[in-house]
Amino acid sequence: MTHEHTTDWTGRVLRLEVAGPAHGGEFVARHEGRVVFCRGGITGETVDVLVEDDPGRAFCRGTVQSVIDVSPHRVETACPAAAAGAGCCDWSHIEPAAARGFAGRILAEQAVRIGRIDPRADEIPVEAPAGDATATGWRTVARWVTGPDGRPGVRRARSRDLVMEPCVQPDPRILDAVTVADVGPGRELLGLLGDDGTVHVAHRPAVRDEPRGQGSRARRSAATRARARRSRAADWEFVTGGPDVVRRVGEREWRLPPEAFWQAHRSAATHYASAVRTAVAQAPGLPDEPVVWDLYGGAGLFAAAVREAVPGADVTVVESSSASLGAVSTTSGSGDPDTASAAGPGVHTVRSRVETFLEDHALDADARRAPDVVVLDPPRGGAGIPVMQRLAEVARSRIVHVGCDAASLARDVGALVAAGWTLTDLRGVAAFPGTHHVEGIAVLDAPVAR
Repeated sequence: MTHEHTTDWTGRVLRLEVAGPAHGGEFVARHEGRVVFCRGGITGETVDVLVEDDPGRAFCRGTVQSVIDVSPHRVETACPAAAAGAGCCDWSHIEPAAARGFAGRILAEQAVRIGRIDPRADEIPVEAPAGDATATGWRTVARWVTGPDGRPGVRRARSRDLVMEPCVQPDPRILDAVTVADVGPGRELLGLLGDDGTVHVAHRPAVRDEPRGQGSRARRSAATRARARRSRAADWEFVTGGPDVVRRVGEREWRLPPEAFWQAHRSAATHYASAVRTAVAQAPGLPDEPVVWDLYGGAGLFAAAVREAVPGADVTVVESSSASLGAVSTTSGSGDPDTASAAGPGVHTVRSRVETFLEDHALDADARRAPDVVVLDPPRGGAGIPVMQRLAEVARSRIVHVGCDAASLARDVGALVAAGWTLTDLRGVAAFPGTHHVEGIAVLDAPVAR
């Protein structure tokens, strides 16, 4: 009879040499043949790490307790909440330009490891959105939970506990309004700053996550169930502002309900719209009136960009959220009667899951014409291989993929490359300064013989 030995380093402090960044925000180190994921480290440092989570396999996780050899890229943590252990600004101890470089390394590594793509560089270029390199006060929408005393807090890293120190991500005007809002304990607080300067603060009952079982998979399942319950929760009660949030890009204006998706960074929507506009305008062999699909299209930000690039484009916006999709038809434009609305002539909306939309549009003799260009901005989990394989079959010229997770983006883009598509551009956007999160924009062209 044999007994399997399980290693458990929980509670041990290890002195480690920190190597490269890992997807997820931690940095990698090694000790006695095992990988140690270090929260709070930087490449090249010697650190003491307290092991906090050891599943007994080939890796464990810990947090840096002290730095022996300090990286030149280390700065004093700008975020009081992160310094107190919150999971918000996990890279606020890294100088911003260096953080963008580390994010580019992660994009390149995921492209190779998951997408089986050769990016021809060890580091993908990562840009500040629209040249806005601010490290604090960039967030125009944020959430808090009130504790037993009614004060708003953010979640501690890898915990449901609350940290009451303020996070530096939200615009100070939101933080000021949320701090003075007296909504009582056990409430979820939502703060938004409209592009007209209006601060909106709303609240509703907080939903408690109750993990079933143990481990990260159980926690993720609990979070999924909580989001589903939250989507059925009572409507927001507004303390300040109201239910219409103004968003602007260029001369276009959207009025959105609070639950409608919009980019959190104040300059991200402008940056992405410009990137999509350029990519569509430069698509090879584009006709004067191309068919364009805007998948996971939200409130029509990219539909508007497509129409600006090619006024004759026939655009279909596919979105499952009625809150977001309803804003497409109420978008106001520059006053030009041909472009006064993102949902005007040439723009159509379909409320549907993308998978269902693709099934319903088999593109046979009686179906809608195949798209010349597809723009997609899926949620963090990405579009998935079946969707990407279908798009590889039907799109004629170009696919523009905006992805908010490096691994999901690599998988999706890899499916296109495997189908013969050419990756013509891949770059990152530092749309979440002070954190490891990075957006990616990939542009791919169809095989020549199409």
